[in-house]
Formats: sequence, C-alpha cells, structure tokens
Amino acid sequence: MRAILAMIGAMTLLSCQSLLDFQTPEQKNQKVEIYTQLGLGYMNQDRLASSLEALEDALRADPLSSPANYAMALLKIRLGESMDARYHFDRALLADPRNVPARNDFGTFLCKNGDLKEGIQQFELAIADPFNMQVYVSQYGLGSCLLAAGDPREARDYFRIALTGQPNNRVILYQSAVASFELREFLSARAFLERLFATGWESPEGLLLAVQTETELGADNLALDYATRLKSNFPSSDESKFLITLIGEISNG
Repeated sequence: MRAILAMIGAMTLLSCQSLLDFQTPEQKNQKVEIYTQLGLGYMNQDRLASSLEALEDALRADPLSSPANYAMALLKIRLGESMDARYHFDRALLADPRNVPARNDFGTFLCKNGDLKEGIQQFELAIADPFNMQVYVSQYGLGSCLLAAGDPREARDYFRIALTGQPNNRVILYQSAVASFELREFLSARAFLERLFATGWESPEGLLLAVQTETELGADNLALDYATRLKSNFPSSDESKFLITLIGEISNG
C-alpha cells in the first residue's frame, strides 16, 4: 500500500508538468515506469478499472513501451478481452524481443486459447534466448503446451529438463506425473507423485491422479488410502465427488 501511495505521489508531481512542456527521454521513461507499476499494483488488488486508467496513461506517454504493453496484455486477459491481449503481447515483443516474461505469458495465453503451434514457437524462442534467467519456466510452459497438443512423451522430456533446475517444483512434478499417466507408464507416474507428496503438498488433482495410478498398478490398498485422504482433506472438491465411481470400480475389481 505504501508503494502505491508513493507512486501516486510521484504521478501527481508528473501531472503538474504541462503536457506541452518538453520531456527528456529520462522523464518520459520515468513517467511510463510510474504509471506501469501503478497499473500493476492496482491489478494485484483487483482494482481493474484503476489499473486500466494507469496503463492507458503509460501507453499514452510511450505507445511502444514493452513493459507497459506487457502489463496491458495481462490486464486484458483479466478483462476477458483476448484480441486486445494478443495485440499488446505482440507490441511488447516487437518493442523488446528479449522480454522473456512477456514471451512466456504470451505462449501460455496462446496455448490456453487453442493456438498450440504458435504457443510452442513462443516457448521455443524463450528457451533459445541466452538471456533467459529462468529457463525452467519456459521449459515447463513448452511441456504444458505439448501435453495439450497430445504429445505427452515430448512434454515429459521438457518437464524432466525443467526439474533438473527445480527438482522440488510441485507444479512441474504434478504435470510430469500426468504425462507419465497418459503414456500408461504408471510406475513413473507413481514416482513423480511420491516426489510431489514428499514436498508436503497435496491437492485434489494430485490425490485423484494417485488413486487412478495405484488402481492401474493393482495396488488397491494404496488407491483406497489416497481416496480416503482426498475425501477427508477435500470433501467438497469435484475430484472427491468423482471418487464414488472410482471406489466402486476398485471394490468390484
């Protein structure tokens, strides 16, 4: 909150300057940065109208700003305006092709909206960028996109590469288990799930996948144990409700 108040104060000082006054590049950059950070702060507080106003001010100051266009793309996703989101992602990457976070989020956006081929291309470009300091994020994104495209084997390969740098990353471990399950490599799926649960994290999705994996392996006692944990810890989840069918299959197996 203090950071936002400070930015509002700085923004007020900027507004005192006549729009007709000459601005140095440093002044313009400062103005764009203030409005962009203000817009992101509002977005994090779910104050989307205020976020939109601040980011529009940033882009008025510099329509080619990569950070401002990237922030606007994220806001447009929140607002459900997919075409505008794509436009601003394109602008952000045109202005700065090495804006890796923008490229990663653009790839995720494309894959979620069914444009799998272009989404995969965005992640491949991000992985190839020598200045990508969090390449595991891009590797995970590419794996997720490949999984959605129906290629679980290559997806799992990228998940495994990502895990070399982030061995306890819960999201990557879970998706690795999903890919192994889709490949019907159930022992591999079990191993990834055991690593996942060893981190101390459980989710309805992970426990349901564990039930399904142990059922496929014929380990009915383990399957029932995971089912009990799912019903006990997440009784109102969709996965818990789905267990009625699975438990019937296990009991009749």
